[in-house]
Amino acid sequence: MINEINRKQDETIKSYKIRLFKNKDLYDLNSQSIADLINKETGDTFNESTYRKWYRSYSEGLEDGIKESLDSDSLIKQYDIKKQEFEKEKIKVQTEKLNLNQMLREQARMELFEEKITHAILHRDKNIDIPKHKINLDYNNDSEMILSIADPHYGADFIIRGMLDEIMNEYNPEIFESRMWDVLDKTISYAEKNGFKKINVLDLDDSIEGILHIGQLALLRYGVVDSLIGYADFMETWINELSKYLYVEFSRVKGNHNDLRLLTSKKGDFPHENTSRIITHFLEKGLKDNQNVSIKGHNSVGCIYKKIADFDVLVSHGQDEKGNLEQSFKDYILSYKVNVDYLFTGHLHSTNIKEIGINKEIIQTPSIMGINDFSMGLKKTANAGAKITVLTKGRGRTDEPKKIMIKSQ
Repeated sequence: MINEINRKQDETIKSYKIRLFKNKDLYDLNSQSIADLINKETGDTFNESTYRKWYRSYSEGLEDGIKESLDSDSLIKQYDIKKQEFEKEKIKVQTEKLNLNQMLREQARMELFEEKITHAILHRDKNIDIPKHKINLDYNNDSEMILSIADPHYGADFIIRGMLDEIMNEYNPEIFESRMWDVLDKTISYAEKNGFKKINVLDLDDSIEGILHIGQLALLRYGVVDSLIGYADFMETWINELSKYLYVEFSRVKGNHNDLRLLTSKKGDFPHENTSRIITHFLEKGLKDNQNVSIKGHNSVGCIYKKIADFDVLVSHGQDEKGNLEQSFKDYILSYKVNVDYLFTGHLHSTNIKEIGINKEIIQTPSIMGINDFSMGLKKTANAGAKITVLTKGRGRTDEPKKIMIKSQ
């Protein structure tokens, strides 16, 4: 029994006091003997009354706790609920933080990508012969000439063959450039014949083939970076050459193939990250000293909204029209509270004119590319080309838009 009344090796003073009082009858102890044992362990000189009162307070507190144990389950449940709510809130915060970090990483990657591209383009070795003369626009002409080009898909390289293995369309960067020089010659000829000194060039974009899905890799000669540089480099030369004959007001919209959808992200993940901005920035920098050129990029919607011959002209690539251009025409007016007289679009790789009302039309522009595997899979074919349209103040479109025909091969 002596071993039982001694303090155990790993026993705290508090546990020792409780054990002695709880078992004093078993150990044949009284309050004084308990006080002596505890004082021996602690070195204190408290009397038996001090320890007896302490144990009584402890016992009463324990009894109160036992009496209230019926409510403890409810308290535990409430605690568990609060704990779960806290964990959920913590997870929400962590998720938001993860999403924010992911978004910031993606934005940083996009910005770095644009910076590298812009630096590569602007620091290349290239000199163009900017015209020294300024074109005189002070002439009496109520009409304005519009050249719309669409869907060059620069970087694509393919051959489409027919039933008899004949070439229906061959396309690559060199053919694109040849077709654009053909467009330039016919445009200058039309302008000189009809007395125009200024031209509105509408670039309806899909400038590069891009990489919207892995299947396109087989059709690419160049990747995204080299396609951007190649297209921007050529268009700077092309616009500069056109400006030797006409004042060029060049406008660019945003197409879907120019999305920075670099294999991992999906359509629409980063709607404002589009390589069209890089091309526009390049052209602005490269032609800033050309007094016969003005460059305008797309707005936050991805479109161009401008006055031509006093008419309100909206320029859109057409990827968001869902095939219903007439409804889209009306939706633009209702959604953005603006008037639209003429809507120019590309995207469908075909030409068409849809009359909506008096001096209100949709003018569909063909593609520079022409048919490809995708259009052939849909059994949809159309000639490659561009389009010249003339708008006259007070009268609107005054003749049928002239389609600039291009040989498919």
